[in-house]
Amino acid sequence: MLATKALVVAWSLTVCLTDLKTKRIPNALTFGAMLFGIGVLLVTGQTALGADWQSALLAAGIGLMLTAPAWFAGWLGGGDVKLLLAIGLLSGWHLTLFSFIVAGLLSGVAVVLSLLLSRYFALAMPQKRWLPFGAALSAGLLLAMGVYE
Repeated sequence: MLATKALVVAWSLTVCLTDLKTKRIPNALTFGAMLFGIGVLLVTGQTALGADWQSALLAAGIGLMLTAPAWFAGWLGGGDVKLLLAIGLLSGWHLTLFSFIVAGLLSGVAVVLSLLLSRYFALAMPQKRWLPFGAALSAGLLLAMGVYE
């Protein structure tokens, strides 16, 4: 179990750094994590982080419900949707929901800080998507693992 947790931490850090640097989450990271999560579920009956299979399925559904509408509206990228789905398959619904809440809070703080910086220091805000929500989701997962484990 410790090895799978270490793999999830390494994966989450990789996703976070990749999204911060490139503002994209490669399919290899999201689909690879989904396949790993499904494999662990099939072999052990639990997620990589120890939740039962029902929790993983519920988490996948919650992840899609929370992110798919934002993707359709153009607020999130497809990688963010796939990332939360992968987080759900790896962790279960408690950690998935916690990760999403933390990501929302981190994103909100980032937006407020950027608005303050642009107003008081005359820094121009980017016109395109600039907030790497996948990095915030990954940070949320790492925090959730620290809180619940």
